[in-house]
Amino acid sequence: MRLDIGENSSQFVSVIGEFLAKNKSDVVSKRVKNPYVGYASMRDEVFKNTPKSGYMQFVHMPGWISCRDKIDGLFDWQLQEGDTIVCEYTCHKAITTFRGRTWTVWYTLGLPYSDGPWKFCGLPGLILYASDSEGCFRFNCIGIEKGDGHDIKMKTPKSGVIDTYMPERVAEIMMLEYWDPSAHFSQMTGMSGQVTRMWDPQGNEVKIVPKTRILYEKFPGVNVKKKYPQKKSSTKKKK
Repeated sequence: MRLDIGENSSQFVSVIGEFLAKNKSDVVSKRVKNPYVGYASMRDEVFKNTPKSGYMQFVHMPGWISCRDKIDGLFDWQLQEGDTIVCEYTCHKAITTFRGRTWTVWYTLGLPYSDGPWKFCGLPGLILYASDSEGCFRFNCIGIEKGDGHDIKMKTPKSGVIDTYMPERVAEIMMLEYWDPSAHFSQMTGMSGQVTRMWDPQGNEVKIVPKTRILYEKFPGVNVKKKYPQKKSSTKKKK
């Protein structure tokens, strides 16, 4: 993942996703070697102060599933004693509990940007390291460099439509994607999903075991088996 910080906005995007998007046909034809083989491609991106100032937009692909949060006051930070060094910058400690997880972060006043990886923001310096108390997630800055001056702009599908939901609903959709891919496909498209069946070399059917997805945000009562109408609420990009 890479955090790009502009004058008034920022984006947290997948470098693997960018590489595959630009070189998909060449990678398939093996004209270009994929340097990220073996690494999982994150499909979650966060845009702050774009397309709307004062808000951040979380986008999950495929499906262009999104939720929006107001930036001001989103995190309740508690400043702590202690310091450390990350990427040669002196960093200070802060803790917050946000949507079911407690996070410890290290931020630097040497880079006075109220920003950080994922949704993190609201401190007087750039967050260079973050980890949750359960040891499930960790964000660690490994390098800082000057950007190429490209515009920070949230990507949109060809249709220009991004489906926007409450954060709790986005969590359910993302969990259902792993728990029951066919049901997820049906809910997102309104079409019946085909049940995938697989066999091993000996001809024995391989059972597809539901997977429980671990998310950055934990919401009590999230139910992947809950049924929703297939009509989606959408927001359309203004021309």
